[in-house]
Amino acid sequence: METITVKVPATSANCGPGFDSLGLALELYNTFTFTPDETATANEYTFAGFDADTLAKEDQTHNLVGQAMQAVFQKASSEPIYGNVHSETVIPPSRGLGSSSTAIVAGLLLANRLLAKPLTTHELLVLANSIEGHPDNVAPALLGNLVCAVNDPKELLYTTVALPEELLFAVVVPEVSVSTEYARSVLPKTIAHKEAVANVSHATLFVTALLQHKLDYLRIALEDYLHVPYRKALIPHCEEVFSVARKAGAYGATISGSGSTLIAYCPRSTAQTVATRMGDVFNNNNIPCRTYVLKADTVGARYV
Repeated sequence: METITVKVPATSANCGPGFDSLGLALELYNTFTFTPDETATANEYTFAGFDADTLAKEDQTHNLVGQAMQAVFQKASSEPIYGNVHSETVIPPSRGLGSSSTAIVAGLLLANRLLAKPLTTHELLVLANSIEGHPDNVAPALLGNLVCAVNDPKELLYTTVALPEELLFAVVVPEVSVSTEYARSVLPKTIAHKEAVANVSHATLFVTALLQHKLDYLRIALEDYLHVPYRKALIPHCEEVFSVARKAGAYGATISGSGSTLIAYCPRSTAQTVATRMGDVFNNNNIPCRTYVLKADTVGARYV
């Protein structure tokens, strides 16, 4: 059997007002290679490469790649195939850029390639959603572009939106860890009706502004009342970074996923300056960080 390699993009979930429903894919990738081992016994995966221990969680049988592969074999009623998974990861883990989603999506694609009758993309996305728990990271990782997803109790519904070529993303990743579980724990159980209405209008404006290339509207559309106000306190100097980004020429900025990554939506002409200024805030406060200027990924996960 052949060795299989997949490349999966980073994702930025929530996209300001789109809590648990909007996510975009970015041109920063983790790569996973699976080499089948015909001598392997039941539940025998081995994992190697950068961040393999992080992805393994409690033990190797709980590695997200292996978990996703098993889900595919079970869904297809196919005999599992075991072997070695090697990861080459550049997406910072536990920073709000969808690192765990890359492992889930990679496992799905690796196993699907081994099936005599592969699952459809929709079936793979439903499996990814069942493992991750919400679709705003796994959907863009699999499909690319901006994905609008509704996790309806009866079915998973989603649409994709191609982003304007002139839009780039300035990203700063401080060495500050914010767990998704803790970031969710700080959210209120209820919000005022007025704020709910504002979020609906902003999310609608966000999507339509991208469709109609009215990018100046993002200065308002990126404002959020559901999660950003409560999570800013978990990320040092967050509000200062937002302010600096806007002053340097960004349309607006928000928290990527649950943080600690911060992302600014920018015209091409200012993206590099914005990224530098965002990084300066952390560097000037003795907090190590990484900065990127990224395009939207338009393809999603792919075999290489």
